[in-house]
Amino acid sequence: MEFAVSGVQVSPLVPPLVAFAISFLTSMGGVSGAFLLLPFQMSVLGFTSPAVSATNQVFNIVAIPSGVVHYIREGRMVWPLTWVVIIGTLPGVLIGAFVRIAYL
Repeated sequence: MEFAVSGVQVSPLVPPLVAFAISFLTSMGGVSGAFLLLPFQMSVLGFTSPAVSATNQVFNIVAIPSGVVHYIREGRMVWPLTWVVIIGTLPGVLIGAFVRIAYL
């Protein structure tokens, strides 16, 4: 299997197996697996372009909301902690996005 844009060639079994392994390991802790996806892309696949960051962003956009919905449905969402994390994280996300777009 060849990914035309990145030029990466890999067995068709590797992406689904890696996705399964990352999901298996990270779902137990309730975290996104993007922190494992980036080293795999760069070290194993040799994909080192700036698109690696965008790929991880897409992974987070898909994985995190589904995890949040799961926690809400189970009644395990700790809302006071959730709001503290959102309030503490949001300024950094906005400032970081601005710095990256304007200066980097």
